[in-house]
Amino acid sequence: MGYNYDDIVKSYNNVGVSKGSVVLVKTDLRYLGGYESSNGLNLVSAHFNALADLIDLSVGTIVVSTATGSLTNTDKPFDISNTPSEMGVFTEFVRQQKGAVRSFHPFNSYTAIGAHSDGICKNVSRHSFGLESPKARLLEFDPLYLSIGLEPRWTCSYIHHIEMLMGVPYRYTKEFHHPVLQRNRQIKKELFYTHVWYRGLGLKKNSNINENIFKHYYSSGRKINQAKLGRGLVYGYRCRDFCSAATEYLRDNIYGWLNFPPPVGSRPWRK
Repeated sequence: MGYNYDDIVKSYNNVGVSKGSVVLVKTDLRYLGGYESSNGLNLVSAHFNALADLIDLSVGTIVVSTATGSLTNTDKPFDISNTPSEMGVFTEFVRQQKGAVRSFHPFNSYTAIGAHSDGICKNVSRHSFGLESPKARLLEFDPLYLSIGLEPRWTCSYIHHIEMLMGVPYRYTKEFHHPVLQRNRQIKKELFYTHVWYRGLGLKKNSNINENIFKHYYSSGRKINQAKLGRGLVYGYRCRDFCSAATEYLRDNIYGWLNFPPPVGSRPWRK
């Protein structure tokens, strides 16, 4: 027996999704096992409709990453209306919904649908992170992070926003001159930015992605709700709680997201 639509609604409600919620969704539906349709909805439609029904998109909002990292360092134009998301079938489904709003960035776009979609995704910074980016705009709405099928430490990309705000020394802002399809249907190269780490230094992210940050998260009394769905779990927690925990952790250990700091003599940022 697989799970059904009612199971989805119950699980999402149990981790904190409710009317008016602003929800940032990360999914890997494979980990939930088989789905049995009881109302004619296919797997992806069922998850979307369950969220939309609980949230009520007239007052709440669903947000997903629709990043297209494969375009980085290429001359392949970004078309905000047609370039497909590379972040999974659910994100591509959301992108294609009527009324969905996608932010303008060829590598790190977000798509939102609902009451606050314009406020989160329209007229944003040309930077992937930092002030006026979708990540920053989203935090203004005290969003719920909904991780479906995977533990939060595998899906929480807010760490990169915090790395930038905390000024980690192993990253810098890189400028890209990338072709995009404009409203007049002409292709033109425009400037975009993202926060990248120095190459050639043997830098490696922590082998247990974000594990140390989440240890701090729990030790400081913050909580993550979880509920069973099919053969897997869904998790819900406040994005602001994670950002606060990550800020505290990097304040005390600025190299904490790496396996180990690079040797002092090889740090190009050290004078």
